[in-house]
Amino acid sequence: MDIIAVTSQIKSLLKEISTVSDQTQRNNDNCAVIQYAENPLEPNLLAYCFDIILGFDVRYKIAEKVNYIIDFDYKGTFATVGHYKMSYRLSVDKKYKEEIISVFSQVRPLLEQLFMLIGEQALANNDFSMKNEAPEYFSKLSFYETRIEKLEQRKHIVQDKCRGKYNVVKYDQGHTCMTPMGQDYLHSLHNEITYDIEAYIDTFFSALEHVLTLLYPFTNMPSLEKSYYRNYIRNTKWAWDVKICDICGALMPEEIVSELRRIKEVYRNHNAHGGFSREMMAYVQIPNFGRFPMYVGKEYLKGFINGYSDTISHQMYLDAKRVFNAFWSYLDTQFEIPMMFIRSGLAIPVNTEIYTNGIETREQAEWTIEKMWYDIDNQSNMDW
Repeated sequence: MDIIAVTSQIKSLLKEISTVSDQTQRNNDNCAVIQYAENPLEPNLLAYCFDIILGFDVRYKIAEKVNYIIDFDYKGTFATVGHYKMSYRLSVDKKYKEEIISVFSQVRPLLEQLFMLIGEQALANNDFSMKNEAPEYFSKLSFYETRIEKLEQRKHIVQDKCRGKYNVVKYDQGHTCMTPMGQDYLHSLHNEITYDIEAYIDTFFSALEHVLTLLYPFTNMPSLEKSYYRNYIRNTKWAWDVKICDICGALMPEEIVSELRRIKEVYRNHNAHGGFSREMMAYVQIPNFGRFPMYVGKEYLKGFINGYSDTISHQMYLDAKRVFNAFWSYLDTQFEIPMMFIRSGLAIPVNTEIYTNGIETREQAEWTIEKMWYDIDNQSNMDW
């Protein structure tokens, strides 16, 4: 069904609801209250039905701590619904209580269907905003950096304290064995650091794709005649390196891109795809030689791998961190104002002129971001 058909179906279900008239019967002693938990339609959904579907003149935030009060006629009897800070209740004639709950229960899935149809149309017309999780990604990266460096520092402290010291292990047969002190704990620390570095690298490349997808509409490259959702976001060929090329062109230093490509192939892809992807290691039996661990990769992991290693280490982490920071620094410098909006956490519309129109300086962008968050906080504030 299309939008018109679903809307008509909802209207048909709500046909017994009309505006209050002189003929509407009022009997407060015969009313039943439908509380929040009983009502299948949340306050905003019910208001949408009255406002948009049925054409009522719904006023919002009409008094302190009162969002709306809607009086209506249901089968010739008076009914009312109110959304307050501390409550949401609908009052209707007792004999219609279960009936109206049943009607709202049938309306709910149709509203979801209607919103999905409207949403699909919005996606096709670039009339949507993208959820901005950039601050969360940057927070995760900072968390892993702090954790890795603390664990590495702890490892060195333990190594220094245990250097030259041994534990004596006695066996039942009377034999003894000396083992380096703290080796089990150091082994666990090594594993923690390794796993955190893998998670750090994986998080970076997820953050990279997320930020570049949010950043692309700020450039002059995308055509609003195409659906950004269908032709870009859902396009599996629009990979991370293609996004960099589309957004930055030749301006992005090649050494950063090549290092990112190496880090991704050598350290990330194997871990991200369960060990079996276009980058993998296969044990090949070589006649008269033995089993040869042959790396299969696009560029870096091939054959004898020419000095490249896929071993996770603290030095490898430091090298990767340097490249990652250089990448973010480049974006913050070359796309200063767009990156301010992305780092702010505001949802990013495909039509970014909504944000950037008339903004030429960093100060103007800061003021706009603060004003938008102020307005958002006010919209969600229940102390109307």
